[in-house]
Amino acid sequence: MRRYDPNPTFLTKASGIKQKRHTRALIAFVIVVVLSLATVFVMWGVHMQSVYKEQFPDMVGAATSKHTKKPKEETTSEESSEEETSEETTTESSFAPVVPGIETMETAAETEETTQNNNPDPLPSYTPVEFLASHPIQSVSHEERDMMLEGLQQDVLYYINANPDERISFRYINLASNETLGINDLTPIIPAGAYALPAGITYCEGVASGLIIPTTTATYLGEGAPGNNSWITENYQPGKAFYLGTCMTLSITHNDSLAYSYLLNSIGGTEAVWDHMYPISGYINYTGSVTYEDYTGTILRGSGRTCVYDLAAYMEYLYYSYINDYDTYLPLIGAMEASEVPCAFTSSFADGTRILHISGRNEESHSYTDVAIIDGDEPVILVISCECSSYDRANTIMAALSGYLDDFLSACHQ
Repeated sequence: MRRYDPNPTFLTKASGIKQKRHTRALIAFVIVVVLSLATVFVMWGVHMQSVYKEQFPDMVGAATSKHTKKPKEETTSEESSEEETSEETTTESSFAPVVPGIETMETAAETEETTQNNNPDPLPSYTPVEFLASHPIQSVSHEERDMMLEGLQQDVLYYINANPDERISFRYINLASNETLGINDLTPIIPAGAYALPAGITYCEGVASGLIIPTTTATYLGEGAPGNNSWITENYQPGKAFYLGTCMTLSITHNDSLAYSYLLNSIGGTEAVWDHMYPISGYINYTGSVTYEDYTGTILRGSGRTCVYDLAAYMEYLYYSYINDYDTYLPLIGAMEASEVPCAFTSSFADGTRILHISGRNEESHSYTDVAIIDGDEPVILVISCECSSYDRANTIMAALSGYLDDFLSACHQ
């Protein structure tokens, strides 16, 4: 077979085609590499921008912004509230009308709620009360004193009889000589807060025996106070906790009816107080029902009554118990001396006379009672209770009758 030599023209064309294909492949490869590098660069740029935003958020856009952005100041919630209140006050005319004062009052209430410490305050503490160890010797004979005591009785009776539209009870005990005088002292009365005296004795003796824990807590939940007389409701928002010992103190120092109810609930109620106290004196059963006529002539029947005879006996018991064991009874004696409730007896005795007292006030029944230890020329207990038109009238009655007692004691030492 005959072989033919390759056509030179064909070889040239084939070589050219091969060269073109090689060039095209190289160009395609370069394009792919460039596109890949561009993609990687763009992705890297996006990633770095995200990192930059996270680390310097306030600087993003700062270079192109037309306005300078001030850094945000950190303030506490209280400062923010005050600032908002101030802003609302100064720009009030520029915005829609608002009700005057409402925003400020709400802000103040929120601030008070956030600043109130709801934990119980420490238990009150008192310096021991030192009663006089000795008293002046009377300057009159026993016979003369007996006659003067009859004069005191006549003065009190005359005053009571001159005011027939009022119910008045009077009880006096001399702690040095056991001399006593009682007028209407067994008639039923509504003692109101004065019954914190036997409740306080029950508390003190319960603490001493370990049956009552003074740091037991009661929490004010916003409930109304019995008789609407409460220092707690006037000074605290709901949520405040109080130790039982503090409740006992407030029932004496402020005649706080809510604190008194907390105290009673924690020590077993009035039944527990009565069971503890009636061996000392129980002429009228506080938990039982009694029938009597009040100062308006209305016949009443109910429990929660006592008499000035029983209250005087409780105070006498407390006096001697404190002298023999002041640690046990100091919380009660100290609260009585620190009482912020006015006492009408102070106007009758000399300045500086130590008067420790517990008051009771029931406006619904117009019943007013005061039970006091008076450590003056002679140590005495005085209890006066009255039903009358008003609290002011009750103070007038108590001042007059305690004045008769002071006149009697002073006459015995002239």
